[in-house]
Amino acid sequence: MSIRNFLVLLLPVFLAVQLHAQTLQDDVVYLNNGTFLRGKITEQVPGKSIRILVGRKDTLLVPMTDIKMMRKEDKPTESDKNYENGVKAWGYTFMTDLSFGLGKLEGLDRYMNAPESHYSVGLSVFNGVTITPYIQLGISAGLEMWNDRSFLPVYLDLRANILRDDNTPFIYVNTGYSLGWQPGEVGANLGGAVAGLGIGAKFRIVNRRVMSVSLGYHFQQTHEWQISNAVKSTATRDSHFVLFRMGLAF
Repeated sequence: MSIRNFLVLLLPVFLAVQLHAQTLQDDVVYLNNGTFLRGKITEQVPGKSIRILVGRKDTLLVPMTDIKMMRKEDKPTESDKNYENGVKAWGYTFMTDLSFGLGKLEGLDRYMNAPESHYSVGLSVFNGVTITPYIQLGISAGLEMWNDRSFLPVYLDLRANILRDDNTPFIYVNTGYSLGWQPGEVGANLGGAVAGLGIGAKFRIVNRRVMSVSLGYHFQQTHEWQISNAVKSTATRDSHFVLFRMGLAF
């Protein structure tokens, strides 16, 4: 998979974030008398008037001469016992990450002509719990595609925030196991142990939605069939990647 295909994979994520942000915002119309209207503008006649839907079915016609200012604002959030001062302090946490990695396999390939350098594109989801504003612990699973093989990793994922804030640096550590396969190797499990660690930053993008970016080290163990003296066995090879990740927390 090329870098261009990876960028194409990123495009729907950015579009989804943009559309999601729009659904979490209201049109707010501030009037000259000091009051304001919050809802959705359904019609606008430049220089004359607007129609704004307030609530579920009340539509108001407002002359432009009565309007001081119009802008989009985040919808008010309901109080939630899982949040403290707007920061999640406890409860179920779901995150999704896109990743891009560059790395190498150790040892000699059995075909002797396969590339030693590899790149990877991955998608993973985190299902876990926020234990404190500083700690998230869960299980992550996903799909990781190299230029010549693919893996299904499942791993224990620990993420630690440095600050008690949505805008904070963080570190992550994970370890687990990957199932792996390669074209032409029917029934062969080419996977093995998987682990990673890295640093990153998180920042709030709209309401309680948080985006993260990170850079870290990724280890993947893989196995390959080899034939020596008419005996078929598996050889273990380790890979080491530099991994860039971009994600969303819900």
